[in-house]
Amino acid sequence: MQSLYTLINASIPLLSEGYRIGLDWLGQFVQAIIESVGIIGVGIICFTLILKAITLPFDSYQRYKSRKQTLIMRSMKDDLDKLQKQYANDKTMYNQKMMELYKKNGYNVFAACLPMLISFAVIIVAFQGFNAYSRYANLDFFVQMSASYNSAITAHGTAGIDYTLLRDEGGNIVAEGENYTLVYGEGDARQEKSVAPGASFEQDGCVYTLKAVSAGGTQNYLLSVVPSDEAKFIYYEYSPAETRVTKSYYADTARLSSYLRANDAEAYAQFEAAENKETAAESYVKKLGADSAKNWYENNRANFLWVENVWYPDVSYNHPIPETYAKFQQNFGSVQVTFDDGSTAQLQSILTERNYEDLTASLTEEKEAPNGYFGLIILSIGLMVLSQFVMMRSQKESNQYQTVDGQGAKTQKIMLIAMPLIYAVFAFMYSAAFTIYMLISSLFSLLVTLISNFILGIVFKKKEEQKVRENLGYKPQWMIDREQREGKDQGKSRKNTNKKE
Repeated sequence: MQSLYTLINASIPLLSEGYRIGLDWLGQFVQAIIESVGIIGVGIICFTLILKAITLPFDSYQRYKSRKQTLIMRSMKDDLDKLQKQYANDKTMYNQKMMELYKKNGYNVFAACLPMLISFAVIIVAFQGFNAYSRYANLDFFVQMSASYNSAITAHGTAGIDYTLLRDEGGNIVAEGENYTLVYGEGDARQEKSVAPGASFEQDGCVYTLKAVSAGGTQNYLLSVVPSDEAKFIYYEYSPAETRVTKSYYADTARLSSYLRANDAEAYAQFEAAENKETAAESYVKKLGADSAKNWYENNRANFLWVENVWYPDVSYNHPIPETYAKFQQNFGSVQVTFDDGSTAQLQSILTERNYEDLTASLTEEKEAPNGYFGLIILSIGLMVLSQFVMMRSQKESNQYQTVDGQGAKTQKIMLIAMPLIYAVFAFMYSAAFTIYMLISSLFSLLVTLISNFILGIVFKKKEEQKVRENLGYKPQWMIDREQREGKDQGKSRKNTNKKE
């Protein structure tokens, strides 16, 4: 639009707002939970607990079936010991005989798999919804900052009315002599103004001027909307012939000079000393927007505990605000965004590098400060190690007989190392919000494992002894060993009590 006429004032590009990453029903469910809580970190914890509560029945059933299978495994212990000695050098034959023994005693290797698969599927689907919401919330953070940026600038102007030029059924502009009709609203609220190019009229605190501009042999029309209040220095122009109103904002340098002289002596002196008034005006107005964006950020920080911005990893080399546009883009790639009217566009065409630099110009400290100190990452890895260790101990007896060479136990040890490493990769790659999710999920699973082991141990102990005696007709060695261990522990406890007395 600037190329259509001689520009004597400073152009002020506003930022796009009112766009978002689309959310499906699951993403909206996650959004409803987290945003209803108000505190992002607490909302993420609530979402995680709800998700774990949904999968808890399947998980509990899987643990019950696993414990039941372990009892069957114990009843086969003597036979498995014989098989291991007999086929110590023949893995194939051992596995064959072991499967025959399993079938004979009703032991099903896959009995607990279905509930586990259901729980896993629920978690995967929920993770996709959570990940989509994380990106949505991260982008919305910058969209809201953009709205604050724009409001700070347009506060020094007047909104005005966005008229369109009256057209006939063929789409041609209707003219009455030299006059054109400007139209706004419908029905009883419809407003019309008959205006000749170059003429002006005043309404609702604004002066409207219709400009006819020729460019390449084509007649174009611009509507200039200038506030009547001399203390306001922002005005805008747009083409009333366009279906979608696209405004270009400007700072009137003369009015800005008067405003600064009355309100900011230091800025006025700098402005008057500038050789290029248009550039100085643009810089001043952009700073108004950037300072407002910074103020919005400080009042709406997405922080939790020591993490400054939960939408980025809890690491010291990441920052609450990405230091470069390239870093910002890494979180979204070539994502498509949706406007309120349903139209879509690529994010990089909406929030360009120049827009991003303008928006974050006053957030220099936030671009350099550490976003976190690895605390959540360390906690999540530690809990995963502990969780894997507890699980490994729970399955130790079962793994002992899965293979003749003890490969099952070796696999468990590998998982003890592999799972925390996988968690570490996710924690470094994804946001601190996701690390919170993993942390609470691991803690919940650990507590459920400990409680389940305790309760199931009490429930199954007597059933186990009775069933084994009925099946074998005698007390097996492993039961004798366990009773002896328990007897020794009780004896030690009594001795310690007597010493204290």
